[in-house]
Amino acid sequence: MKRVCTVCQRISPDGNLWCQEPDCPSGDLPTIFDYGEWLGDIKVIRLLRVLRTSAIYEAQRGKEMVLLKVAHNNCQDQLRREARTLIELAHSMQHSMLPVLLPAYQQADPSQRPYGKTVFRDETKYYEVFAHVKGEFLRDMLLKNPQPWYQHAAWMTISLADAIAFMHLKANKLHLNLSPDSIFVRTDREGIPRPLLLDLGLLGEQQVIEPAWVQRFGVAAYTPPELITPNGPASYAADVYGLGLVLYEMLAGYPAFRFQQRKEEDIRQAVVKGVAEPLNRTDLSEEIQAIVNQAIERRPERRQQDVRAYAKLLRQKFGEVPAEKKRSYRRRIAALVVLVVLLSVIWIILVALVG
Repeated sequence: MKRVCTVCQRISPDGNLWCQEPDCPSGDLPTIFDYGEWLGDIKVIRLLRVLRTSAIYEAQRGKEMVLLKVAHNNCQDQLRREARTLIELAHSMQHSMLPVLLPAYQQADPSQRPYGKTVFRDETKYYEVFAHVKGEFLRDMLLKNPQPWYQHAAWMTISLADAIAFMHLKANKLHLNLSPDSIFVRTDREGIPRPLLLDLGLLGEQQVIEPAWVQRFGVAAYTPPELITPNGPASYAADVYGLGLVLYEMLAGYPAFRFQQRKEEDIRQAVVKGVAEPLNRTDLSEEIQAIVNQAIERRPERRQQDVRAYAKLLRQKFGEVPAEKKRSYRRRIAALVVLVVLLSVIWIILVALVG
């Protein structure tokens, strides 16, 4: 077990951690688990990502690989709300860009047990269990390749827009803090990245959001300016802003509001002023750059009205996201038959040679 700062990401093996960042929650550091530690009947394999409200791990329950999400101390309400929202959404349809929520306890019904609760070293831990997906977080992808192919960047944004629109329509929930840290990406058989929204963000509604709540749980560089200095209810345009920032970062190769070596309050002030660095992509048309720049406008009324309108503009420029090709049942059976025939022939030859 270790302790981690959710702001500066420093990790302490003994809990003694202090940094000079004024936003560092050094007095209330969340626990992160090491390989081989157990949370109930779930064995931690490796840490994938530390978020403001939780940590996400690759884990194992019995013989099954899973993804495990554990809430930080005093963030259990956020995790419970997320679990209930995922159950509500799954009742309509299991969206391919949202995680598949598994029962928190084996043999339980996920609708009745959407999240788990257990005690680990005198600390009460709340957690969710998701179906396992092989991939990596978008943040890690961008560290290796800061500027992915623009076609892939646009397709990922369109796919995420569909998932967020689903949240808007079926659960009346806003994400409000979309970033590369909350997006998990797998690659299909054709090499096309398929994003998965492993964190549903602040899960706000169309109402006035408390600045203290946003400051505590939100990442400054990805917080819509109207949530930092609220002057009205949050709207669908707040999530247009988040999608705009993610696409901007993939196209530019850096965030619109750089956060390395900067205090969070300074970043918030830059966000409120709306001073993003210019998107310099001479290989893309001015119309495409205008669509992205409109999405990250400081004033919400100047952005596209909702994520569906934003995605529609991107589809017009980049086309539809290709449908994922999966092996058909007949092809798998045919491949199996061929394998059996080959093995039989080999066996006959071996018997003839031995005889």
